[in-house]
Amino acid sequence: MPDTVQALNTLGIIFADGEGVPFRGIRFCDANGRASVQADFGKGFGVGLRRTALHAKLAQRAKQLGVTLLWGSRINYSDRKRIFCEGKPVQSKWVIGADGEASRFRKWAGFEATRYEHIRFSTRQHFQIAPWSDFAEVYWARGCQVVVAAVASDEVCVAATSRNPLLRFHEAVSEIPALVRRLRGVNPTNPVRGTRAPFRRLRRVCHGRFALIGDASGSVDPLTGEGIGLAFKQGAALANAITRGDLQSYQAAHNSFCRVPRLISRLMLMMDAYPHLRDRALRMLAAEPSLFSRLLNVNVGNLTLLDFGLPHALRLGWRIVSPPWEL
Repeated sequence: MPDTVQALNTLGIIFADGEGVPFRGIRFCDANGRASVQADFGKGFGVGLRRTALHAKLAQRAKQLGVTLLWGSRINYSDRKRIFCEGKPVQSKWVIGADGEASRFRKWAGFEATRYEHIRFSTRQHFQIAPWSDFAEVYWARGCQVVVAAVASDEVCVAATSRNPLLRFHEAVSEIPALVRRLRGVNPTNPVRGTRAPFRRLRRVCHGRFALIGDASGSVDPLTGEGIGLAFKQGAALANAITRGDLQSYQAAHNSFCRVPRLISRLMLMMDAYPHLRDRALRMLAAEPSLFSRLLNVNVGNLTLLDFGLPHALRLGWRIVSPPWEL
């Protein structure tokens, strides 16, 4: 998303021409093609690229800054709050857990307590086909959502997210006739892979000399598009807190960064849980695309919730809950 690109720029990571595929906004589509709505980002572009390509740029930047990267090293945690790398004790003033959604560090350091948690499941596969849109597309199907985004000039990523852990990738895609037609006869470039996709908020993300960052520190729903971007924003805030020797300021910044993505996550989960409400919301947004544009730009930080405005929020709520004959 554009705010993630900006956060990466702050960390010294710039996308050159040919690195990734720019996209200018988001398109929501009903699976049967009855309704769709799209909006451009108010500022900047998103960038679609393989996660492995982003990983390589992050590692290169870290090396430029003098970071020692110990790939493949085994980490062990002792009961006495000591850390060992390849059997040798690690001496450090600060210890940061950045080991993802299933973080071992989070449990060991005592950050497991949650305020709430909602688990969904995601699968994805890449296909050798030229992108057909300069939008990232979200298809709302029965019991799942399928996102399509370009990652190269000749490749797209298709990702399905559902509450159902038994839903298979190709079953999800088969719910969307337009996508089935586009991908018929197209070769996948890798096998299907899947993971848990929790929406989780922890009670705290730092204490003493320990802190969490990225998905280890809690996560938002994949449909927000903000998961990895939050990690980069948190990184800058954590560095500032460490410089001042005050990790509590990081807790406050972490809460601030996550506030809007958590709100959008709840909206996405509500649309997923109630098909009738989702259909009404899609028809309403298609009839009034300016509301979708404002919601999108709140999500990526181009508008604040205050900028969205109470009249728009009330109109959005009324249009969703009003009787069908008033739409």
